[in-house]
Amino acid sequence: MLVDRQRPLEGARILDFGCGTGLLIQQLVDRVAAIDAMDTSPAMLNALRAKGERGGWTNIRMLDELPPAGSYDLIVASSVCSFLDDYPGAVQRLASLLSAGGSFVQWDLEQDPVDEEPHGLTRAAVSEALTAAGLNEVAVETAFEARVGDLEMAPIMGVGSDPTR
Repeated sequence: MLVDRQRPLEGARILDFGCGTGLLIQQLVDRVAAIDAMDTSPAMLNALRAKGERGGWTNIRMLDELPPAGSYDLIVASSVCSFLDDYPGAVQRLASLLSAGGSFVQWDLEQDPVDEEPHGLTRAAVSEALTAAGLNEVAVETAFEARVGDLEMAPIMGVGSDPTR
């Protein structure tokens, strides 16, 4: 889906919202101009910082708060949105940080409607939040399928682009 959008990563400015220890950053750091990393866990940020020092990454910075509007070509949020208290509000705020034609991409577990203690997000909730945030070209689909121990995982990926700036 993102590949179909023909948006190169080279030279891109990226925000990894909920970056954790930087697994996604590790895959992007050599291909982009700059990555800003945010996470609420100091332990995760310390692990990312150590990884960056070992790898000699000079294009990463840790943020304590979100920057001004129009700052990013790509915002990624991996396995974090379903934990947000105000998911639609957070997507609205993050979408405002996109530059013209920038994209927001999230991966989260899909909520199982028969689970007694449901966790994750529904495809409808993701689509509605991205659309309400003013993003277009909104799509929600299965990101990948993987087996982790006895657990079969098939997280959903939601994508939307900024049409206005």
